[in-house]
Amino acid sequence: MDSISISLTKSDRKLIGILCLLFLFGNMNITMFNLAIPSIAASFTLTSSQVSWVMVGYSILMAIGAGTYGKLTESYSIRHLYVIGLFLFASGSIVGFLATSYWQVIGGRLLQAAGASAISPLSYALATVYFGPGNRGQALGALSASIAFASGFGPVFGGFIEQYAGWHALFLVSGASFLVILLILKYVPDLEHTRRSFDIFGAVLFSAGLTCILLGVTMHWLYLFISTTLLAWFAIHIQKTPQPFMQASFLRNAPFLRILGIGFLTFVCNTGLFFLLPLVMKHTFHLPSGTIGILILPGAAAAAILGSSIGRWTDHYGSSWILKISQYSLIGGFILLGLFTSLPPWVDALVVIILMLAFNGLLTASGNLVSTTLSVSELGMGMGIFTLFYLLGGAFGPALAGRLIDLNIPFSIIYYIFAMLGVLSYCLIPKTKS
Repeated sequence: MDSISISLTKSDRKLIGILCLLFLFGNMNITMFNLAIPSIAASFTLTSSQVSWVMVGYSILMAIGAGTYGKLTESYSIRHLYVIGLFLFASGSIVGFLATSYWQVIGGRLLQAAGASAISPLSYALATVYFGPGNRGQALGALSASIAFASGFGPVFGGFIEQYAGWHALFLVSGASFLVILLILKYVPDLEHTRRSFDIFGAVLFSAGLTCILLGVTMHWLYLFISTTLLAWFAIHIQKTPQPFMQASFLRNAPFLRILGIGFLTFVCNTGLFFLLPLVMKHTFHLPSGTIGILILPGAAAAAILGSSIGRWTDHYGSSWILKISQYSLIGGFILLGLFTSLPPWVDALVVIILMLAFNGLLTASGNLVSTTLSVSELGMGMGIFTLFYLLGGAFGPALAGRLIDLNIPFSIIYYIFAMLGVLSYCLIPKTKS
């Protein structure tokens, strides 16, 4: 066992509720725009590659921002960083809502990402520092449940808003996040921090390297070569800088690197599933988008309802045990989807429940394990890097699934490939006491 599970106080529950609300805004803002892409393209007469920047640009800045905000937690108040992030998020929402040109839409999305990228690293850092070993899993479980629910509910909600109010209204929904600032100022604790110098050059190298990775996935492989060069330069830079953007010790921490791999592969499978499943449903059963969304909802609801329970089990039985059970469920779930591609859609909906619970368990347990592999002073940046890696996985998932489809690989085989990624993730589970 990790430790004896400790009940949450009333103030603890209020804090977790605020963090979950932030996660809903941040993660739904990613998924609810998916179904609006065709409408945005039609509004401005855009090609598929042009309109893809609504998602690609957002993903790039989300990944960059996650690492940056994680680093800033070492020097600045988490509460103040939240306020800055939500101000940028709301400002981008207003710009997008009022947009009359495509570049204004892109500007709004980039501003949104600059703010929304604060939510995950700050929330994970706060949860791992504020909550002790006895109830940290409960907090992380609730956050993971919010992500799972947003990933399933976001497309359904976004499709409804876009259908009846137009895609501009999606920005207005996100703009309501500004109201959460009042709750943050009242309930989020102002943890101690020490002002330090900020490695601007290291941040630029790191951000440029990440940008080229995502451009390599979505546009041209040459960017991957450039990213390798930039990140190699970054690795040399942090060895020679007194206060680098990222401590070199992170790169030598094998258990931490294994957890990053698990987070990355988890979201490759998560976003790959939600990219592939609607295509399978439309191709095989010719179902409309609304019906597909309804089939996904039970899995999202189950993950949300059982999120806190998964967190308590993590506290009680240990993170490694939950990781293993979740990996078994993920591998088995994708194998079942591969076997059931010709069965009625409701069968797939039942399997999606298994997979959503597996994603929840993997994210909760791996996030909890981060706190056991890093010192307290490293947690802020460490959780930022963890967030960054799962966001990168989120960008790779659809790209991988789309590439496999372009190669005319059968849907069942693609599901089996994702199951193999689950096996790889299982092999990465660090051997720790937790």
